[in-house]
Amino acid sequence: MKDLAASASGRTHASVDDAYGLLSDFESYPDWFPEGVKSIQVLERYPDGHASRLQARLHTSSGPVQRDFDMEMTTTLRATELVELKRVAHEKRDREEMVVSWRLNSGPQTLVAVDLRAKLDLPGFLPVGGLAQGMADRFLQAALRRLNGA
Repeated sequence: MKDLAASASGRTHASVDDAYGLLSDFESYPDWFPEGVKSIQVLERYPDGHASRLQARLHTSSGPVQRDFDMEMTTTLRATELVELKRVAHEKRDREEMVVSWRLNSGPQTLVAVDLRAKLDLPGFLPVGGLAQGMADRFLQAALRRLNGA
């Protein structure tokens, strides 16, 4: 089991409401981050229409290491503050974990921060030193590009 953790943050002129709208619209992730989120299928929704449970195919690469991860995830939403995706275990013995947390703070510019934490069953010989940080950085940059209209 490999423990991975990374954080990245940046600022945008987009409002905190616009940032929350983008990050809580899980079905749009493959549109603005196609190199990292290959697909999202909503399985369940909250009464307000936001996805509460979804099936995701995430992709990551670092040098020669490339891997797709198919996982069921639940979501936690706190308006204009937090958007979180958390991997659902397949069975009791399943110890893999993955959490992607977006935190937002308003101000003259909106602060957008992403935290990625994972415990994944990867072969011991795979070099994963920059894997998590690279994914967090790419996720943040893709979100900021979309929020800034690029």
